[in-house]
Amino acid sequence: MKNLSFVIALMLLWSCGNKNGNGKVGSFDFSIEIDTVLVDSKGEVLMAGTYLSAFDLSEDKKFLYNFDHNTYQVEVIDLDKLEIERKIQLEMEGPNGIGDYPNYLFALGSTELAFSNYMTCVAVNLNSEKTFEFNLVKDRLESDSLKSNESLYPDFLFIDGHKELYTMIETFGQNITTIGLVNTGTKTLKRIEIPQLEKLKNFRVLWKNGNARSLKAPLVTMGIWDKKILIANNTINEVIVYDPKSESISVKTFESKLTPNQKTPNEKVEVGTIQEFMAGAIKLNEQIEFGQLNWDPFTKRFYRLSSISLPRPEGVETYKAEVFLTVFNEDLNMIGETKVEGFSGPPSVNFFKDGAIWIHINVNDELGFIRIKVSER
Repeated sequence: MKNLSFVIALMLLWSCGNKNGNGKVGSFDFSIEIDTVLVDSKGEVLMAGTYLSAFDLSEDKKFLYNFDHNTYQVEVIDLDKLEIERKIQLEMEGPNGIGDYPNYLFALGSTELAFSNYMTCVAVNLNSEKTFEFNLVKDRLESDSLKSNESLYPDFLFIDGHKELYTMIETFGQNITTIGLVNTGTKTLKRIEIPQLEKLKNFRVLWKNGNARSLKAPLVTMGIWDKKILIANNTINEVIVYDPKSESISVKTFESKLTPNQKTPNEKVEVGTIQEFMAGAIKLNEQIEFGQLNWDPFTKRFYRLSSISLPRPEGVETYKAEVFLTVFNEDLNMIGETKVEGFSGPPSVNFFKDGAIWIHINVNDELGFIRIKVSER
């Protein structure tokens, strides 16, 4: 294992009026420690070192599974030992084939990996044998059926193995306002309207020219916590909570003292030229980006990294950014925030493990992680 480390200890105090309805003033005194680790590739070429796209963690967060689209192999990374454990060879076609170029990978329990694109969802065991297949096009969904111009977004939340899954229902160019619960056994769909997502419609830019289309839209993500569905986005400082048991929807709105609390919407949503589209997309990119919520079951807190990309000088392709860490308690009340120094650009893929946020970095095409650990003082 290669280990590069540096430690930054900061004494941070944050206090403000809580605007989530309880009327209390909260303060959270904490320090952060940052180190960087490299994964031992054992002489193997790891595509995970270049980027993580179709990947997931095992349920115990010991292993990271990354799908290499070029070789159709799953790279199994031992995050405890920080080394490659093995590669699992998969097939594109045939009785155990997972199909053409899946967009997403999901770890189901400790024995199966699922893959999805806009056509199919397929699961295999760790011996590369197909255990499940659901065709999103051919397997007609009964009950609340999809409309002709709708599709299921292939980033799924699986419930009870692959028996049920939540996903977003989308129509290209339009705002997502509906999620769906799919039972893959009975092939039924339950539509769940989320009208609180409607406000995102002005934070996009769309260009159409015949069959050519380009869209820059808010990123909406879903997660499961305490048997509830958390719906977040990168545009507005809030989280929508859907409770399947009561079928109720609530919104947790946050107030930051360090960053804007939403992007500024574009004046025009639909534009007539590709130049207008690029200008609108750049305008959205160079604003606040709220990251995903990472849950720590030990401290019972959520942690979120957000960033503001700085304007790029002409001829420069990469963004520099200011990075911010926000802490929430288990009731999704914001209790702390701070600026995190030392980042050269927006944080990329990140997840929570062993009391720290792990952020993917490419170190000369070797797989590395920056780890940020938060400790209460």
